[in-house]
Amino acid sequence: MSRRSDFDSSASLAKLVTSLPTAEYAINVTVVYDQAQTRKWAGEIYQRLEMVLGAKAVRANWWNLTDLGEPGVLAGAVSKAMHADMIVLAVQSSEGLPLPFYFWVNSWLPHRTPGAGALVALLGEESPRNRESGRLRKFLRTVAKRTRMDLLVAERTADGQPRPGPGVKIGSQAGS
Repeated sequence: MSRRSDFDSSASLAKLVTSLPTAEYAINVTVVYDQAQTRKWAGEIYQRLEMVLGAKAVRANWWNLTDLGEPGVLAGAVSKAMHADMIVLAVQSSEGLPLPFYFWVNSWLPHRTPGAGALVALLGEESPRNRESGRLRKFLRTVAKRTRMDLLVAERTADGQPRPGPGVKIGSQAGS
């Protein structure tokens, strides 16, 4: 699995979606966020997709992380994630998340077609960092590897701004 530190979100998103069929195809996006601010972060990704593909070519389903504890919501979120071309996770923490998140991932993970799609993680920057930092990144890396999805990770500072410096693109469908 290759690791690059030259993540330019606009260019990377454009590259991911250019391989999709044109005409009437719509990219299906599943978004999971944990609060209003992180929903805004995911909204920025959604807007970029609309700019690249056109508004009619992007379909999204939005799920609040806390609602994944409800069986009906969980079932819908699992179904949408199984068929999504892109899964966007936008959360304040870059460490452990609530148990329903892991149950959600483990429910759709075995049912995805390998190599199809991208996993985009927009993570709040943990401060201060310690030796346990990065557990969520490691988990997402494992998920992407198992499904052979592209994994794009970007951190945000405490005030919600993109973290200075490059983000990270880890792996690719072709290279795995």
